[in-house]
Amino acid sequence: MYTSQTVAVIVFGLCLVSISSAANVIYVDLNGPNDPGTGSFEDPFLRIQDAIDSAIGGDIVEIRPGLYTGAGNYNLDPAGKRITIRSTEPNNPDITANTIIDPNSAGRIFNFYNGEDANCVVSGLTIRNGYTGGKGGGIFCYYSSPTIKNCVISGNSASLHGGAIFCQNGNPYFTGCTISGNSAGWDGGALECWTGMPEFKNCIITDNHAQDGVGGGFDCFSDCDVTMTNCTVAKNSANSGGAVYSSASNLVVKNCIVWANEAGDNSQIAYDATSVVSVSYSDIENGWPGPGDNIDIDPCFASFDPNDNPDKWDFHLQSAYGRWEPNSQSWVNDSNTSSCIDSGDPNSEWGGEPWPNGKRINMGAYGGGIQASMYGNPADFDINGSVNFIDFAKFAVKWGKYVSCIEDLSKNGVVESADLRILVHNWLWQRQ
Repeated sequence: MYTSQTVAVIVFGLCLVSISSAANVIYVDLNGPNDPGTGSFEDPFLRIQDAIDSAIGGDIVEIRPGLYTGAGNYNLDPAGKRITIRSTEPNNPDITANTIIDPNSAGRIFNFYNGEDANCVVSGLTIRNGYTGGKGGGIFCYYSSPTIKNCVISGNSASLHGGAIFCQNGNPYFTGCTISGNSAGWDGGALECWTGMPEFKNCIITDNHAQDGVGGGFDCFSDCDVTMTNCTVAKNSANSGGAVYSSASNLVVKNCIVWANEAGDNSQIAYDATSVVSVSYSDIENGWPGPGDNIDIDPCFASFDPNDNPDKWDFHLQSAYGRWEPNSQSWVNDSNTSSCIDSGDPNSEWGGEPWPNGKRINMGAYGGGIQASMYGNPADFDINGSVNFIDFAKFAVKWGKYVSCIEDLSKNGVVESADLRILVHNWLWQRQ
């Protein structure tokens, strides 16, 4: 039996452990009151590298909105630390758009060459206008594997390879990123990979250019294993492989949309005889054989004219049942419904998509997420194209339960009369 004093000591010890393990936040604000600052909330650092230098494993470097340029705000080196470098709200696109690191072509933004692993995280930042006369204009990864989340990586350039990113012997993970408007003098308009396993998920790769080489989006060169899942790759250009070129590498493309990329040989994805390329459950312009159900159909993006201003492009999928409109921050209905909706791998997780859907993930960058375009009637629980007694039976089983389920039509956390009214309103609906 523990005495009351023993219990108190244990509880106190656990509290100390909890406090000691809590992440320390180091603040950066270019409008801070002092130079260089101390990193506190009241006295933030003026420069990002100063905050990184003061951080230890587990710390968070939080960058307040602003345009960060000049010494100490580019060629950033995390020095192998397991830290998070982020904006104040990494999941808020407006905050990301206004938290900008811009070297103005004086150098790269990030250099990862000290063995950084997946616990070194960069999140919710706009990384733009980096430049190098060599490889990797925006981000350089050498024997390092950072996590890059919800970032905009744009307008970077390299004289040789990898306009935005160069990766050698590293396994970086990119998720929720937009990689656009980057250019390389030779290969890999957005990414050049030499021996590594980079992974891209829910990313938009668009308007990147390999000016005199291959791989308008990505160039996978020599012993790479590159995986692209639920990405949209559009209007990139190169001599060969407008979207991707693979040489002596393995490329896996799943649940993606590869459209309107340009190449001298008219190839969207190109590869040599020493490569293995697997494309499944994807919409590939000009078609692609594969183990999954690939299609070759206009994806019906919300707004996309290859000859128009890229700032006007919107890669959400048109839907008569509901499409997220980022400008109005609301759901709208289109006259068309994209064939890419509910056409991804049936074994992929679809639960993150809003209801109604066909209980199958969408293709493209928004597939699997909260902005995935919808399909069907919310009361058609068995997704058979009609609302009838089968749906009522499924509804009745959940009646009165406080559960997260598709039968909670009002999204208030319990299946009750408000949901019944929605079911009745849709009674006997049939898909046209």
